[in-house]
Amino acid sequence: MSRLFITADVHGNYSVWQKLLSKLLPDDVLVIAGDFFGNRFPDANNPGYQPETLRQEYLDLPNQKYFVYGNCDIPGFFPNQSYGLSFLHDGKQVFVFHGDSNPPREKYDIVISGHTHVSGIQNLDGTLYINPGSPARPKDEAASYAVYQNGKAEIIEI
Repeated sequence: MSRLFITADVHGNYSVWQKLLSKLLPDDVLVIAGDFFGNRFPDANNPGYQPETLRQEYLDLPNQKYFVYGNCDIPGFFPNQSYGLSFLHDGKQVFVFHGDSNPPREKYDIVISGHTHVSGIQNLDGTLYINPGSPARPKDEAASYAVYQNGKAEIIEI
């Protein structure tokens, strides 16, 4: 079964995106829990800030993928997405949102969020909560992403 490759809070950083792509396997399902582009508050002085390139490379990826807006993403830059979405993966009901709003009221097997820039995995009342942290601007000093496969989640430092 394919794994979920989970990231959030890339904030338009192209070199970080390239590092993530180097870890992405051909059959991975890519999940981006917001602030991928970071263009509401652009880091225009950083030469690595390339949201247009990230957008095109994301669109060109052959992998199955899911993306939700974060508080730093401008919806008009990447239209027709949402702030929260659910999908079925390996028989598990998954919900993805950025994490800057209230968590869903419905029951899900897995809830994925970002926003805090701090990685964590927690199992509460039968729901697995995954925050991959941030590969670009970690607040816990560990640039990271997460992987979910065969019922287990893991935070991976870059």
